[in-house]
Amino acid sequence: MDRPTSGYWPSRDSVLGAPDRIAAVDRAHSTASRCLADQLARLVAEACGAPNALISLVHVQRQIVLGSFGAGRAGAGPAEIAAERSLCEAVVAAGIPIIVGDATQDRRFAETAAVRKHGLAAYVGFPIRDAEDQVVGVLAIGDHLPRDWSARQLTVIDDAAQLFTAGLAGEIDRERRLAGGDDGAEPGPAAEAASTETGAPETAVPDTVADLTDPSPADRLDEIHAFTEALLTSLQTGVAACDRHGRLIVFNQAVRRMLGMPDDGATDVEPDEWPGALHLYHPDRRPFAADDVPLRRALRGERLRDVDVLVLAPGQRPRMVSVNGQPIVDSAGDRIGAVITVEDITQRRRAEQLQACELATAQALADTSDLPAAATTALAAIGTSLNWPHAELWLADELSGALTPVARWDEPGRASIPRMSDPVVGGAGLTGTVWKAGAPIWVPDIAAGPMADPVAAGCGLHAALGVPVRSGDQTIGVLAFFSAHAEEPESSLIAVLLGIAAQIGQYLERRRAESYAVRLARSEEEYIALVGHELRTPLTSIAAYAELLRESPDDERLGSLRPLLEVVDRNTRLLLAIVENLLDLAALDSGHTMLELVPTDLATIVREAVEAYRPAADEQGVRLRAELPPDAPLVADPERLRQAVDHLIDNAVRYSPDGGDVNVSLDRSDSVVALTVADSGIGIPETELELVTRRLRRGSRSTERKIRGTGLGLAIASTVLARHGGTLTLQSPGEQGTTATARLPQHPPTAAVTRG
Repeated sequence: MDRPTSGYWPSRDSVLGAPDRIAAVDRAHSTASRCLADQLARLVAEACGAPNALISLVHVQRQIVLGSFGAGRAGAGPAEIAAERSLCEAVVAAGIPIIVGDATQDRRFAETAAVRKHGLAAYVGFPIRDAEDQVVGVLAIGDHLPRDWSARQLTVIDDAAQLFTAGLAGEIDRERRLAGGDDGAEPGPAAEAASTETGAPETAVPDTVADLTDPSPADRLDEIHAFTEALLTSLQTGVAACDRHGRLIVFNQAVRRMLGMPDDGATDVEPDEWPGALHLYHPDRRPFAADDVPLRRALRGERLRDVDVLVLAPGQRPRMVSVNGQPIVDSAGDRIGAVITVEDITQRRRAEQLQACELATAQALADTSDLPAAATTALAAIGTSLNWPHAELWLADELSGALTPVARWDEPGRASIPRMSDPVVGGAGLTGTVWKAGAPIWVPDIAAGPMADPVAAGCGLHAALGVPVRSGDQTIGVLAFFSAHAEEPESSLIAVLLGIAAQIGQYLERRRAESYAVRLARSEEEYIALVGHELRTPLTSIAAYAELLRESPDDERLGSLRPLLEVVDRNTRLLLAIVENLLDLAALDSGHTMLELVPTDLATIVREAVEAYRPAADEQGVRLRAELPPDAPLVADPERLRQAVDHLIDNAVRYSPDGGDVNVSLDRSDSVVALTVADSGIGIPETELELVTRRLRRGSRSTERKIRGTGLGLAIASTVLARHGGTLTLQSPGEQGTTATARLPQHPPTAAVTRG
């Protein structure tokens, strides 16, 4: 028989064959409860999800099986097997537990017959001792496939071995007492531990189930009941069993904790009432039908493995448990009940869900460049993974101080929330508060409290979570999620959703950077060509007329040459204007020109600009009107604002036909001032609305009509507004008229003022 090399356990043979130990094995053989050993082997195997469990006494080259599970031996009674079939001799020789994940790779055991001949791959063995602390046997778990033993599984096996050790020690000690105490020995420490742990009276444990019905003293029944209760209580794995009629006869504390039941909670529940009374649901939150409950299925004869059950106990956080189960049969093969083991896998499933959320979000953002489509796909992935029926994405408008809805997702088949149309202004509600605070907020139930949302609550939503979407140091939006059930805060979920919000923020930054890069790459050549064209035109004219002047006769009178000099002068001034505007734009863009921010009245600036351009408008036959409030205070650089306003009004007047209209208006809100300049001129094609705000770009209609201009006015106005944290938008519906809207914050953000 192959054995582990002697280098590991040099005293192996002397330990196994020691006369005192052999005598202890014989005593244990005569007193050990085989019924209890079989039940314990079954419970441990179920709790660990292992195919085989064995409780045996280890003699020399043979093992006396007290109880076993698997390999056709459950409940088969005592037997002997060759010691070479297991590694139990090594456990006895070492006197400590042996844990092997892959025996074929373990140099201690790779060459043993148990591994090479009998296919043992994974093994855990814990020693069993008698009252004199002699190692007499082993509680062992085996598998023909390698596996990683978890700390929870090892704890279950250790607990079971300790319990059987305590029971065996107590039985041996009681046998001595019943025999008259011929050796006069005091109870050993293990026996005292058994008495203390079980609280059982000192009577013998019955060997078989039939003994329980024997008219023996009542304290024997009390003892086995107390011992079993102690065993079930010590297990971290949940255990529940029922008889042939479906009555619950075993329901340990671990199960009660998982189901959110008090320790003394009643279990006299009829099988048809199990789903409702125990709050059992499928993972997708569908209630269990009575016949689908795992224990009921096991009672019908099914063997269950890894059945996921969601527990939604009132006032408790949702739990996900995994259930294994099988029927209990007697020696005749008749079903006399069923047993299940229950493992809490809430954290494992949540970790899987959160990982799926992150991957799905990353995939959604990678697959499309369209923000609403990408956001909707990401929200659907998150909501589906978490079983949360509603999600929203809001992005902030820095100027107005409002959150604008960008995307939403509702669980298919569920009525939509009747909102998401109007912006959220200020720090109102969940989204507004998260935006202002820049921190996540979890609301256990939005039906009540300071974050109450009557609209969402009226649609059957309860728990809500809002997380900020950030770009650098700024909060630019909010992700909001809603659950159909009240739930307490979960830090791991908040952390993952903050990571997802960061992904969305990075996605927005990346899109903005890509847009800028594309625009820059596209405009570089255009800009060079446009600069060359705009400078070449006046330079060509100046050169041509200078040539004419140079070739004129020396006696030519100055009066006849004056028209030529006027052309040269006009083009020189145009050239100087272009160069000065280009230099001004470059200084604004680079940040070399700093804004002098002071309290300013925009209404006064606009009023003065309108009056300055009124003569030009009258000369051109354009009606210039202004509708302005008494004042429009804000913090700004008044000279730069006047520059921007001049360009907007100049453009409107210059491009309006004789008899046209230019209307200037000013509107104020709590935080934004909006200047609107609307004309009835030639308009701008929709495809050119963005282009005309770039340097030296003019609309095709203006060049066709040969209307004078440098193509820099709107670019300067847009840049000045941007340096104040503002925006310029153009609208030109149809074939006539353009409306320019300049929006300015009353207090420009620092980043807008200082950035280049």
